Amino acid sequence: MGTLTIAELPFHERPIHELLHLDTDRALPSRDYAGFGWARIDRLWLTVDETEGRPVDDALVLALHSADDGEALADDIELELELPDRPVSVLATAFLARWLPKLPRASAIVLALCNPHRAALRRPACAHEPIHYGLGDVASWREHDRILLTAESWCMI
Repeated sequence: MGTLTIAELPFHERPIHELLHLDTDRALPSRDYAGFGWARIDRLWLTVDETEGRPVDDALVLALHSADDGEALADDIELELELPDRPVSVLATAFLARWLPKLPRASAIVLALCNPHRAALRRPACAHEPIHYGLGDVASWREHDRILLTAESWCMI
């Protein structure tokens, strides 16, 4: 396979439970799961530790993965997408600038994305809605009928 442009990456809509790896029972976060894509959800909860958290309604959830050995950047995150034949790296700002205009509109965007270097992301010029992103590891959980994302803390741009 030749070189792909950012727009050619297979970033597709997926059912929310599959996208966040909630379609299987698990007691701990799955560190080996490398799925990516996007989904719409009526309500999602952003939590810190065991706190109640806050709801985000009408959210467009983008599930992405930071590169395990990615460079520490102050205002960006190196993404790594596991394609069938090889991993592909791209900066989050470039990825969002290219993909956000192609995705459906929502009241908020939530990045289900680990941010190990605690980068302070900048708002993409094409984004008009709030963007929520976590600092540190981000994990997905299911609690009864609620879907939760946990992080060390949550930021909004």
